[in-house]
Amino acid sequence: MLKKLAALATLALAFAVAPSAPAGADQGYTAKIPTATHIKVISAEPGEPIVLQVSASAANPTPPAGNIAITVTSGGSAARGARVAAPAVFTTTVHFTDQPVRVTGPRLPKGGYLARAALSPDDTAKFLPSSDTTRFRIGSVDGGGDKSGALPNTGGPDLMWLLLGGALVAAGAGGVGYGRRRAPAAA
Repeated sequence: MLKKLAALATLALAFAVAPSAPAGADQGYTAKIPTATHIKVISAEPGEPIVLQVSASAANPTPPAGNIAITVTSGGSAARGARVAAPAVFTTTVHFTDQPVRVTGPRLPKGGYLARAALSPDDTAKFLPSSDTTRFRIGSVDGGGDKSGALPNTGGPDLMWLLLGGALVAAGAGGVGYGRRRAPAAA
């Protein structure tokens, strides 16, 4: 009982010594609103100019206006995770206000490409910059696929994992069933 009284007295003394100031935000601080840049490939056919659509949004009634820098680079034959800087095959900058902007680019040869859009807002005191990337393919590099650029046999290795997982579940169920069998009682 004496320990409880000592703890209560220490707590009361701590509240008496430390002033209890209300928590509040600094008066001069205004939070910047995060933005989201969007880039979409509308058309990417062999022999035809590429068509991209860019826009930006924010959690605000008025969308962020600003310049959107668009860069298209060649994907090359590097591995997917490689960080090799590819030269830009197309760059431009457009001004975004509140409607998506369509940009027509050059005719590009068959291959894989990376399109990047980076927003630099006009009102930097209110909005944060953002960027977005998307990969796309023109034609088919390996001679397969269809006109939309989809790769053949997509998801092939997933079937192997599905069959392996099913076999493991069946083996586990068989093991549990075998382990739960009752042995005949010894007389």
